[in-house]
Amino acid sequence: MKRRRWISILSVIVVFIGLVLWKVAKWVPQSFGDIPFEQVLFHVMVPMKGTDTSVFDQFVSYCLPTPLAISGILLVCFIIKDWKLTLDIKNGEFKHVRNNILIILTTACCLFVYGFGLVDCIYAVGIDDYWYNIKHPSTIYENYYVDPASVTYTFPEKKRNLIYIFLESMETTYEDKENGGAFEESLIPELTLLANQNLTFDNGDKSNNGFLVPAMSGWTAAAMVGQTSGVPLNTPAGANGYLSDTSFLPGAYTLGDILAANGYQNELLLGSDAEFGGREYYFKLHGNYNIVDYKKAIENGWIDKDYRVWWGYEDLKLFDYAKIELTKLAESGQPFNFNMLTADTHFVGGYPCSECEDLYGDQYSNVIRCSSKHVTELVKWIQEQEWYDNTTIVIAGDHKSMDNEWFKDIEDSGYNRKCYYTFINSAITPTTQKSRKISTYDLFPTTVASLGITFDSDRLGLGTNLFTETSTLVEIMGFKKMDKQITQHSNYYDKYILYGKRKD
Repeated sequence: MKRRRWISILSVIVVFIGLVLWKVAKWVPQSFGDIPFEQVLFHVMVPMKGTDTSVFDQFVSYCLPTPLAISGILLVCFIIKDWKLTLDIKNGEFKHVRNNILIILTTACCLFVYGFGLVDCIYAVGIDDYWYNIKHPSTIYENYYVDPASVTYTFPEKKRNLIYIFLESMETTYEDKENGGAFEESLIPELTLLANQNLTFDNGDKSNNGFLVPAMSGWTAAAMVGQTSGVPLNTPAGANGYLSDTSFLPGAYTLGDILAANGYQNELLLGSDAEFGGREYYFKLHGNYNIVDYKKAIENGWIDKDYRVWWGYEDLKLFDYAKIELTKLAESGQPFNFNMLTADTHFVGGYPCSECEDLYGDQYSNVIRCSSKHVTELVKWIQEQEWYDNTTIVIAGDHKSMDNEWFKDIEDSGYNRKCYYTFINSAITPTTQKSRKISTYDLFPTTVASLGITFDSDRLGLGTNLFTETSTLVEIMGFKKMDKQITQHSNYYDKYILYGKRKD
């Protein structure tokens, strides 16, 4: 009897897990789109402290009710069956063969449910693609990668300040069709005007505005790495020791490293916990950034220790704190590299602050418009400061939005989504008037060059300096081929960038 009870309990557990996996297989594509399994692995390896709870709440509400209900019913059936079996034994009516057949059939059905859920989940989260990528390594690094540490940099006599604003999920998709977007009326008219009045590399071809985001740079930490180092965040299983507070891509040589080695103050301001997703590790280990995050805001007395909305505190406060930090950096007399990351436009639905107006009837559209307004107001404030003349501003979306349901009609129309960017007050101008096809990685060398820094290579990492005529990898290979090769396993990447081995 005890053995049969254990089989019943295990059967219920197996069914529950199988049904959860089946629901996850539906939930992941609906909520996040086509994300790579490497993204899942990365977030398993690094801290999740400080995450917004809305995604977890969505997981619970979508993935757990059905498995719990069916498993509960199955458990009740097993209990009733066990009770009847006990009575049969007491009455001497136990049919050994009949009950064994029933147990075998029930167990087989439970295993089928588990197997179906497992296989469905494997394909939904891309484990099959992950395995393929491991078995078919890429040679993109051997063919195109330029180690930024091997390049010689020459700075202007008066070093230029950098302000780099990472905008959460900010796409050119939100613009009107006349400017290359997907809408009749722009959701980001202020940012559109800012881009049109400053430097992008579409050179008037609005169908080619924005930059393409490879899968391995499609979430915030990976996007920040890609834009500041020219390489993706490709994390094979077992790489935990190389994504920690003592070692995070030790072979990468980044924007922060270059500027710190030349007397810059590096700072990162964000309204969430910087430890989430390993962001604090990356910026501390590559440029010794002063991290001013949610925890630091409490220490500074900017917010009460019990204050928490969204991912920490809202962007409305973030822009005010940016002014405080920028004023402090400018008064120090040292050149500075100030980075900040917004959060209100994160999925699901964004965070409507106290100044968000209901202009469109849906929350996410309203939040996007509100962000456009506030970012532009910050830029105007910066331009009014006496130190602005010697300062370059780079504004870039980190990655495409993951609010997949909101984009369903846009995706179905075949529209090619890209991220927003613009360079303001660059020290130099492009040598070519071609409309450039670019990716996340091209922003790294282009940012370095925009500071008036010269270097003896047109490429850093996998990125191309857009101020030169050298072709980007998107222009050479096409985006799909480039993205595929970056997603594939690379022995070079693992050895020299992820593990930081020295070259012979």
